[in-house]
Order: sequence, then C-alpha cells, then structure tokens
Amino acid sequence: MTSTGHGSIVSLPSGSVRVEGHLDLIETADGVRPVRVPVRHWAHFPPNGEILRAMASNASGVRLRVDTEATRLTLRARCTRIRIGEAVRPGDKFVVRVDGVTVAVADAPDTQTLRISPTGDDATVDVHTDISTIEFSPLPAGRKIVTVFLPQGMTVDLVDVAGDAPVLAAPASDRPVWLHHGSSISHCAEAELPTSVWPVFAAELADLDVVNLGFGGQCMLDPFVAGAIAAAPADLISVKVGVNIVGARSMDQRTFVPALHGFLDRIRSGHPDTPIVLCSSILWPGSDERPGPADVEFFDDGGIRCFTAGDPADVDRGALTLAESRRHIEHVVEVRRAAGENISYLDGLTLYGPGDVDRHPLPDSLHPDTALYEEIAQRFARSVFGQDGLYPRTAIGRTA
Repeated sequence: MTSTGHGSIVSLPSGSVRVEGHLDLIETADGVRPVRVPVRHWAHFPPNGEILRAMASNASGVRLRVDTEATRLTLRARCTRIRIGEAVRPGDKFVVRVDGVTVAVADAPDTQTLRISPTGDDATVDVHTDISTIEFSPLPAGRKIVTVFLPQGMTVDLVDVAGDAPVLAAPASDRPVWLHHGSSISHCAEAELPTSVWPVFAAELADLDVVNLGFGGQCMLDPFVAGAIAAAPADLISVKVGVNIVGARSMDQRTFVPALHGFLDRIRSGHPDTPIVLCSSILWPGSDERPGPADVEFFDDGGIRCFTAGDPADVDRGALTLAESRRHIEHVVEVRRAAGENISYLDGLTLYGPGDVDRHPLPDSLHPDTALYEEIAQRFARSVFGQDGLYPRTAIGRTA
C-alpha cells in the first residue's frame, strides 16, 4: 500500500487500484479494507462501540480508480452487510463510471453478515461464502480511467482485481478535496446507488473529490473525528451536525455550543485557514420541536416511523431540540466569523424544510429517499459551490 496524492495505491495479486474517499486501510488475511476513521483512533471508541466501528468501516463515498484498456473487470471482494438487532441495512450496489457516465451497475453480494446488538456491546459474523466475485462489463473499448463506487452501506474487503487487459492504479486526481462529516443523512444508506449518496452526487456536480465521513447515528462531535479531519488533506470542510445529538439526547443546551467550538478548534489545529461550512440539520417533521431520545414505531405493513419521544417540558429545563440546535450552530458561526475565521453557516432547512414535506415526504419520517438525496445534493452544490454560493467552486483550489 502506498499513499500518494489523494488516495492510496493498493497492489493486489492481479492488478492495482487507487483507493479514494477513505482515511485508512486495514490489512486483512487476504486483502485490504478501506475505513473512514483511522485505526489509530479506534482505541478511543466507547466500550459499546461496535455500531460506530461498523459505520466507520462502511464504504460510503469510497471508490476505486484504475487505468486500463479492459472491457471486463472482475473484482474479488468480501462484502459485509450490517444487521443491528432486527434491522437489516438495505441492499447495495456497485456503480462503475467512465468520464462521469455510468457504464455498469452490479448487485453487492452478501458475503457475510455482521450482527450487532442494539446497544452496540456485541458483534458476531455469519459467513455465507468465502469471497465473492463481481463482474463489471461491458466497458467502453480503449484506454480509460474507470471509477468503481463501493456500496455505501457495506464493509468491503478488496481481495483482487483483474481484467481482460492489464489493470493499473489510476494517477492521482488534481481535483480539490472536499471533506464532509455528518450523520446517517450524509451516510445515505437508504439511497439506491452509491452515486446517489448526496455528498458524492454534490461532489460530482462541483467537480470535487469527496471524503464522506457520514456515519449513521454517530455524528457526535467526537474528538477523534475532529483529529482525523485535522490530519487529512482538505481544501474545503463541511460539518452537518445536530440530529444524532438530539436523537441520542447526548448533549443539552448548556454543553452543545462548547462541544461544537472544541470540535472546530481541533479541526483548526490542522486546517487553520481552510474554509469550513457548518450546516445544521434538515427538518425532522413532527419532531423538530421535541427533545430526544429518539424512538421507532413499527407498522403492520413493514413501515416504520422515527420520532423524538422526549418531554417538551424538558426544553425549559435545558433539553436540546433540533430547532434549537440550528440557532446554536448559527451562533457558533457568528462568533467565529467575528473573530476572523474562514467559516460560514448553511441552514439545513434550505436543503429540506417545511415547504418540501408534501412533495418529498420522508419514508420513515427522518431519512430521505433516493430522489430527495439527489435534490439535497443539488441544493448543497448550488448553495455552497455555485457562482453565488458560500465558496464558489472557481475559488477552491488544491492547497497541497
């Protein structure tokens, strides 16, 4: 494994690939696993951290890039589906693109299932088959750069890559790097394709290379995430925070703002001048004004409803609501901008707000569907990277 430019070159038995969108690589018995939190930080996970470990190992935004004349690529991999209690993550796919055009889509096989207890205390693996083979064909003739997007809701161990012509790691991209951190609504496990993950889609719209640190249920202002961001290359950083903290009732009105300042201070230790977009949460219909903890209602037809189940009276005693978190996030940006920091606020309600509910109802009252994830991507790209955006794409350049 060699780190060079943006990404890492991984040599496999029959070829090599450039891995992008990750922050570390784990060597397994027969391959390599891209992960999105450096392993050196894993010791700082909580004792019941199996869900966090799984989310950090999921491949949302992770992709392989190869330089080849092959018209058929074969990837040998171990794909691990996540099951938390009785909830099974949805089926996933691989997407292959050449020059920004999708040329192949393949189902991600269930090589094995990682069963995690709802509390995150315990995890066991059910092995269904040793190693899976995924074929991508037909690909366009001639020499080309092929990008393979990995399934966003699964952990993928890369075992081998081969083709009907030599397969070599692609050169490093010269596109600026956008590093994004958020919750399940940035992880986008519900999206039908890994290219519909909204940070991935927004990055393509803006011609950026994205590192998506969207972790389902795990956007908690963890210091080790801030440290990972501080150490990673980035030309622009965005943090979309609020919903997990409210849903877990892990902070209140007294602790949220200081924790957010501390998180940003740690990022600034590695990125003193990099532009930062601090974004609040999208609307949580019916739960925006009620504190956590979150709960789930199950319906006979298989549907579910996610909602906050706290006591509204607790707000006057310091409990944090999602609506209140937006005000606090905007306050943090105002304070830091007044001190001269290169930081901007994006109201999450501009990505999905009250006016969108009838046109884009949330299937489980919390998470978007594929069409809405793509709409959020377009709105984010326009609001942040557009000509009149917070940080127009034309002004973002590689800093290293």
